[in-house]
Amino acid sequence: MPSSSRPRIMSSGIPSSLNGCDMPCHPSQCAEMPARKTMETASSIVHAQFPMKPLLLTLLLSSLAAAETLQTDLLIVGGTESGWAAAIQAARMGCKSITVVHDAPWLGGQYTEQGLVCVDESKGAGKIGWGPDWHPMKRSFHRFGLFKELMDRIEMLNTKKYGSPMPGKPMHGPTTFRPAEAEAIFRQMLQPYITSGQVVLKLNHIPVAALKTDSKVTGMTFRSEKGEVLEVQAALTIDASDWGDVVQLSGTAFEVGPDPKARYGEPNAQEDVSVNPPNEMNPITWTLIVEEGKTDTPIPQPPHYDERRYWGTTQFGKKEASELKWERPIRPSNMVPWPPKRRESARQGTILSMRRIVEGTTSTDGITSALICYSNGQDYPLERLPKHVCDALEATERGAAMKNLVLMTREQRQIVFEDCKAHSLGLLHHLQTTVHDRAKDTANSLRHYHLSTEFGTPDNLPMKPYIRESLRLKALYMMRQQDSLVEDENPKSAKETFATVMYPDGVFAWQFHYDFHDTGRTYLKAEGDSGPWTHYGKPGRDIHHLSERSVFPLRSLIPMKMDGLIGAQGNVGFSSIVSSAIRLHDHRLHIGQAAAALAVLALKHQTQPRELAWSREHLEAMQHALCGGTEGVPMLLWPWRDLPADHAAFVAINRLSARGLLPVSRDEVDFQPDAPATKEWQAEVLKRCASHDFNLLSGDKLTRGEFANALWRVVETQAPPAWPRAKPDDADADGIADLDDALPFTADVQSWPAAAK
Repeated sequence: MPSSSRPRIMSSGIPSSLNGCDMPCHPSQCAEMPARKTMETASSIVHAQFPMKPLLLTLLLSSLAAAETLQTDLLIVGGTESGWAAAIQAARMGCKSITVVHDAPWLGGQYTEQGLVCVDESKGAGKIGWGPDWHPMKRSFHRFGLFKELMDRIEMLNTKKYGSPMPGKPMHGPTTFRPAEAEAIFRQMLQPYITSGQVVLKLNHIPVAALKTDSKVTGMTFRSEKGEVLEVQAALTIDASDWGDVVQLSGTAFEVGPDPKARYGEPNAQEDVSVNPPNEMNPITWTLIVEEGKTDTPIPQPPHYDERRYWGTTQFGKKEASELKWERPIRPSNMVPWPPKRRESARQGTILSMRRIVEGTTSTDGITSALICYSNGQDYPLERLPKHVCDALEATERGAAMKNLVLMTREQRQIVFEDCKAHSLGLLHHLQTTVHDRAKDTANSLRHYHLSTEFGTPDNLPMKPYIRESLRLKALYMMRQQDSLVEDENPKSAKETFATVMYPDGVFAWQFHYDFHDTGRTYLKAEGDSGPWTHYGKPGRDIHHLSERSVFPLRSLIPMKMDGLIGAQGNVGFSSIVSSAIRLHDHRLHIGQAAAALAVLALKHQTQPRELAWSREHLEAMQHALCGGTEGVPMLLWPWRDLPADHAAFVAINRLSARGLLPVSRDEVDFQPDAPATKEWQAEVLKRCASHDFNLLSGDKLTRGEFANALWRVVETQAPPAWPRAKPDDADADGIADLDDALPFTADVQSWPAAAK
């Protein structure tokens, strides 16, 4: 590696990078966002990105002469769940010099600082899969990788403190946890690598500029809360930030907003996107963590409170909701607000118990706590913002009210965030007052609950909103919906299958439905954007389309042109529609691990990540690092339903499956590792291994898993055939450029024979 020691701290003057900064321009939808010079001095950089009062700006400028500089092998921007996983994976792979810089005080992203403490995991059309007996929502895969390690620790703490690994008995889930307790576990798992000197962690530092040479990112400059400047010079950088800070500041190409059908040809994309403005995205939500108290503690009305906004959230406002004249038809909810008396412990669909963290009547501490994250009352669409929000945005910059949230400055985003907070608090106020007063059964009323103080924030809310969609990196391959869309749109009859396209460079398994919360905002006809609003779904951007069992391609981590940079968190190569499916708790951790494995291998070979993307030899090395070659629970490379990570043949089965050396049919999603390896099955396996040189003893008494282990011991040291390279930009010479080819090394357009569909 370029450096074998921990990051080196130096004293410097004004960083040379601050003499200018490449910033992306702000077109609404753009396949290519070129950089442009907009800042010429240190003061103009800081002021343009983070407008501040003159006194604060003066204090900041006075500190530049003593700026801190670090030199590191791997810079990870963002201590999100993806950035955290990347740091641990890189350290375990032997990277000696890793620097993690985060813009907030807590690690963990959606698990912690965003307050989404009811875990969503990969799932599909099937009713069979991993999950506790009491919870009917079965998951597509057994847990794997750092996600399993994290969940095991969280559930161990839950058992010790609350008497159950899953103490909430939520409608969703099943695993829930207190955010502060989860954040402590994130810290505990990272701490050994900080103690060893491999990882340096910098919190509360905001990215302000990218260091670049030509088309290569060479580091980043940050500003602390106190105005101190930190420059980190890095051989490679991973962007695991919430809003793609490195991508934006470096001028790397990216996309935001809805994709027209002409862009990627996706079945549910719209031909005409005139009803999908550039600032439309999956909505944000400011989650609430509430806990049971000894006295009633209703919160006061938040700013801009209008009760008409909440009439449609429960059964108790049904009459009033029906009388409201919205600009378009709206279907109100009849959700029950809280569980009935003496039935508290049951799994049930109420606002309080939907994502309940701890169920108090069965918990050892006797206190109920819950995550309130109710789509019908808290989701905050990002188009057609209310007039008071637009006015505040326009006061900062002409046209700011129409900017996509990704492209806003932090000051502008905060204006939106404050209104999102008020909207969420408005729901709680409505439930604690009007709904409480109208309900006959108030034994479990939310009026008895107060906001948790564990975040340490002045308003007792999470530091950040729950972020479902950010920018999308223009990568070596942009994942499209048709690659993994279930063809049968009826969820009751849809079968479990592997994806239409099984990318040859898959680095982990995933599955989830294409999940857009309502992206549209509508107002009362008589009042327009000065009055109350509600939300609605738009065509093609809903929750009704399922994905098949798929894998995530290595190419989608790598920028199309920029070197020195790897995407992570939500800043990776997929369409807007696919981004709605690959955003769960487990997905983001897996992305971080894959990004780190790619980075460490690139550092080892002293080359750029893109040079590894087209090499089967290097893919094998990366899959080895992720599955069996590094400390920790291995990653699932092929989306088998029945393969737990602790199975003795887990690594062998995954590695052989990824190489295409095991017989697989599209609709047989169980490997059955403990079933007998019949002579016919063994013969089919050996036929697929014809290109390998080995002498394997077969046996009638072997299980499939045992046979896979024996085969892998022989095959592991033999390199698979290299991928073809017929043309510089079309490896398989099929007329589809590599950048648009889901299967760039074969002329096929899907991974299965047509008859198998």
